[in-house]
Amino acid sequence: MSVNEAAPVAPPPKRSLRWLGTLMTMLLVPFALAGCGWLAQTQGTLTLSVSVVLLLVVLIGAWVMCGPGPGACVVALAFCAALFIGPALNDHMLDQRGVRYPAVIADVQSFYRKHGDGRTCKVVRTDVVESAVYSVGDMGDGCEDNVREGQHVTLVVDPQGRLSPRLSGSVNGASGALLWTCGGLLAAMEAFILYGRLRRRRA
Repeated sequence: MSVNEAAPVAPPPKRSLRWLGTLMTMLLVPFALAGCGWLAQTQGTLTLSVSVVLLLVVLIGAWVMCGPGPGACVVALAFCAALFIGPALNDHMLDQRGVRYPAVIADVQSFYRKHGDGRTCKVVRTDVVESAVYSVGDMGDGCEDNVREGQHVTLVVDPQGRLSPRLSGSVNGASGALLWTCGGLLAAMEAFILYGRLRRRRA
């Protein structure tokens, strides 16, 4: 090779591939968050642990794709969004596909909790001779302070058994405030994903 001959220059990365990575990140991360949030609503410690592990994988992937600065904002917003998306899906799905049964409060139990006493209602159906005993909590499930033993209520049960049963007074679908919160967090997250990808492209 002569002195005046220029060394071969590597071709720049194709812009189409970079835009494809950006588009895939913006599309896949919200769906992954929704999946992790929905999985966490399933009864059982195993599924909750799996959803947490999958969420960490999603967050790490988003960090890598967006870079350290914007990636930190994406991770924070995505984590908060997952915390809200799961309950929103829970409220919506139980309202839409939950089966309502006449029932009666068989027992009300109190237990100590760090931030005040907790309550658990034992509920049995009245439309069958022998009913399973359903446990209904007080954290948005309907076992409130005004519920008493022997009170007739309506029990809402997920036919697939994935979601915890509730009393009908707590089954009203996803609230508007919850939906607006999810939408705002996702919109901010998408904006930081786009900003991070554009900044990495210019670097």
